[in-house]
Amino acid sequence: KRPVVMMKTTISKNLYFAYILVDLIVIVASFFLGDLWLLNTQVAFASSMLITMASFLSYKRMVNARVSSGDLGDDRDLLDEIEDPHKLYEEEEKEPQKIGFKQGAKNLVSSYKGALSPYRIASYGLLCLAVLFLIRHNYFDGIAFLVGLGVVPISSLVGLWFIEKNKEFA
Repeated sequence: KRPVVMMKTTISKNLYFAYILVDLIVIVASFFLGDLWLLNTQVAFASSMLITMASFLSYKRMVNARVSSGDLGDDRDLLDEIEDPHKLYEEEEKEPQKIGFKQGAKNLVSSYKGALSPYRIASYGLLCLAVLFLIRHNYFDGIAFLVGLGVVPISSLVGLWFIEKNKEFA
């Protein structure tokens, strides 16, 4: 179990490094584009990081609650991850199960806690308040704000791409 935890920590550190690196690039570019760019990009970046951390925390709590209650889903999903050199766990191929309305509704009800957690709602509320503050004081620049919001998702995409590339060569 230790290597899995270490690998997740390494991925988290790499992603945070990517966030900071891309934000530093945006900060340097903002020095050439003006003070409003710097203000808007950094307010947006901070809001985006709060939303990301709140989402992570709420889904982590939801998964931990499911694990502690024993609601782990179908064990056949775990068989795909087990190395089986002697073909002990082979099953006949079955057609994929279609998720009906009842199962879809059950999944929605069980995952709403992650989507509607107080942390996420508060972080989105802070984002809205930040935008309203910038607009009220005539500091809002839409393009700069969108660039600042894009730092986290773009950094995540690029960071995970580099992590996957490094796995291929390791």
